[in-house]
Amino acid sequence: MRPTPRRDRTGPALAAALALVLCAPGAHADPPVVSGGFRVGGIAAVVGSSAPGPGVDVILRSDVDLRARIALSGQTERATGFERLPPALLRATLDQLIGEALIAREAERVRVSSPGEADFARERRRLEEEAGSAARLRELLTRLGAPAEEVEALARRRALVTSFLQANLEGTTVVTDAEVEHAYGEGGHPFTDRALDEAREDLRAWLARRSLDRAVRRWVSVLRARTTVRVLVQYDGDGSEG
Repeated sequence: MRPTPRRDRTGPALAAALALVLCAPGAHADPPVVSGGFRVGGIAAVVGSSAPGPGVDVILRSDVDLRARIALSGQTERATGFERLPPALLRATLDQLIGEALIAREAERVRVSSPGEADFARERRRLEEEAGSAARLRELLTRLGAPAEEVEALARRRALVTSFLQANLEGTTVVTDAEVEHAYGEGGHPFTDRALDEAREDLRAWLARRSLDRAVRRWVSVLRARTTVRVLVQYDGDGSEG
């Protein structure tokens, strides 16, 4: 069996698998609008109760909007601004934020080891990469009228989630040579046009990522089953919200 990957390699894989980012925990007010920008107002969901209150995580519509625009910015040639976002992206983003809130609450409940400044810095860099670059992320924040502190909050929440998953999914990304060879022979992977020896490490990473995805989904499913979650906004297929 191949040795267990180092923890510093597990973190990036977890972040890529999750793509879960949330603002600072707890209920908070909409950030102020600055000249030339706008924020989407209202609550999208609450986690931990059916209404905002002490110990309840509130996900704002502005949280969903910002996270979705960061993701979209990294897929386009310029920073997004006021474009209407695809409903499917908004729905997926809200689901991701709920999942991250659930994991972060569990991390706090079991008192997982606190991330350090290096962990926060790593997550800030990942957010910049998701947006396309640090400059593009700054441009996006300016367009939306969002303070830079929101990115700091996103990074801190992601670091907490990653720390928890590192502790609980140890070994999930270990894939043996035998497993790689079996998967290659079965097909159903993106490397069918390459020889095994050429595709081996890429296929190993693909299998590890798939295993990690399943493990994270199981965690979110279990936590959601035992935690009250109330969704207050629906992103419809025509782009409207209910």
